[in-house]
Amino acid sequence: MTNLNPSLAPSLVLSAAVGITTAITAPQYVGASLAFAGGLIGGSAVAREKTQKKAREQETAIRVTSCFSSLYESNRGIIDPVQLAFLSNVSVDKAHDFLTALAENNNGQKVPVKTGVGVVFSYPHTQAALDELTANAKKWAQDQTQQMAAELDEHKRAIQYLQLQQAAARSSNQVKDEPSPWENVRPSV
Repeated sequence: MTNLNPSLAPSLVLSAAVGITTAITAPQYVGASLAFAGGLIGGSAVAREKTQKKAREQETAIRVTSCFSSLYESNRGIIDPVQLAFLSNVSVDKAHDFLTALAENNNGQKVPVKTGVGVVFSYPHTQAALDELTANAKKWAQDQTQQMAAELDEHKRAIQYLQLQQAAARSSNQVKDEPSPWENVRPSV
């Protein structure tokens, strides 16, 4: 069932009243009254079409913004106009125009795509910033631990070298200090 124009019924009633009144009182002006009725009904249809077009545009805007929001969160601020157009059921040109206007107002950037044709749009995203900060912190910590690990290995080698020197010194001292069992022996009488 289609939605009838709410202003159509009053337009028809008014047109019929004017037409009947004109036909009774001044039949020579019936053509003018019919033109009036046609204009009134046409104006009603134009107003209805304008209302429907505005409602369709509002529905499209809601679809595009909700798809944009979900893509923004799932892709961490990177939006492809083709993907947005497909998911929100609009043309790629409309999606591209929407993303361009949004980028101009919200510090977004166009990023050329290496493979394929076109661009993607990058918008500031807190999760992406947190991920970048976390990656930078991990890299810094790894650099610091690598430097400390290298220093620790150097100290271990130095300690091992000193331990080997001490062991060699002890072993050489033990060999020299032992008396020979055949020297300095007195015969027993």
